[in-house]
Amino acid sequence: MKNHNTFNHDYHRKLRDIVHNIYKKKYNNFQTFETIHLLLDENVKLKEYYNEMPIFGKNDRESELVTSFYNEMNINYTFLNEYLNFIKSDIKPLFPDETYLVVQKMPNIRFHLPNCTNIGKRESDSYLDTIGVHTDREFGHNTNELNVILPITKMFDTNSIFYEENPDSSQDVHTFNSVLLNENEFGIHQFNKCRHYNKINNTNVTRASFDFRIIPYSKFNSEEIQSATKNIKFDLGDYYMLV
Repeated sequence: MKNHNTFNHDYHRKLRDIVHNIYKKKYNNFQTFETIHLLLDENVKLKEYYNEMPIFGKNDRESELVTSFYNEMNINYTFLNEYLNFIKSDIKPLFPDETYLVVQKMPNIRFHLPNCTNIGKRESDSYLDTIGVHTDREFGHNTNELNVILPITKMFDTNSIFYEENPDSSQDVHTFNSVLLNENEFGIHQFNKCRHYNKINNTNVTRASFDFRIIPYSKFNSEEIQSATKNIKFDLGDYYMLV
């Protein structure tokens, strides 16, 4: 399977438009996701949050930019409808032998602002410029998960994700590949088994993106394991749904 796939449908545009409207409603001066960091100049709460390096698994998902999205999802199902359409039209055809896919019910939204990082620092990080080095299986995720990266903005240079080429390799973290995606592409990666991390974003644009996890149904084994960051079981009806 290719890591990068190009869209054949307009669901990405619809998803982006829906989310754009969410943030425009929340922030009057919001213009584009690439420049959403400009809101820090007028929002004390946001500025205080991004002034400090977050801690991995503790407060790196507590940005108001992130929580605003999930709060809206509790009352607005328009986005989730298009999310399902995207999975059916662009993801499921990549698994022609599968009747169902096991899919993360709610995608993660990420904001990687200039001079900031998207995920938090871990005590185990060996270098200042490699932030949050981890594999998802460290936190109880199903070993057969695949990660889908769906950009809202272009992913490039230091605003992206860095990952090792092969699982359990001895590859030096400074030689990791980076996820390079345009807005009309998505990527599928083995971040469950491959180490990955962020850098401080030294570009002048924010990277905004979604990511979610999928498992071919034939490889899904229900596991009574709790998420390390949320009290959710990695099981159907809790963390996953069938599509």
